[in-house]
Amino acid sequence: MSRHPYEFSGVQRQRIGIARALALNPDLITADESVSALDASIRSQVLDLLLEIRYRLKASLLFISHDLSVVQYLYDLTAVMYLGHLVKFGATEKVYRHPAHPYTRALLKAVLVPNPSASQVRELLKGDAPSPLAPPSGCVFRTRCRTRQPLAPMPCPPSHNGDRDARLPA
Repeated sequence: MSRHPYEFSGVQRQRIGIARALALNPDLITADESVSALDASIRSQVLDLLLEIRYRLKASLLFISHDLSVVQYLYDLTAVMYLGHLVKFGATEKVYRHPAHPYTRALLKAVLVPNPSASQVRELLKGDAPSPLAPPSGCVFRTRCRTRQPLAPMPCPPSHNGDRDARLPA
């Protein structure tokens, strides 16, 4: 109690943050990049703690991360967003096995594989990301999409999103 926040290690601060979130026995916990600054061994401990909390308290956990390997480890449902717009939503296994949207494919190809002898082919995105304050009309990813239709700035074709993937379940 006598220590200042800067005197705690990264993992201690993460655990304090989790404890503060749990103090009110919430139904929903939002964790925004909660393990991004941690090394692999500590990250594993915090992820295991989040899983335990999720099951023990039966709380929903909204986990926001750029690290898709972590998302795959923790969750049954995955949503992929680009410029604040939902471009892919579905069962995690389906999203990872069949990434129809080009942005989802690029994100998944950016995940580091923990096998140094495995070959990885990255999918580099062309162009600059548009301003989130003035996103393009239609599909917000169309300015960087290799498979976009050349004529009209329409929403993503169904082949990118699947039948219901980019919409929340009814």
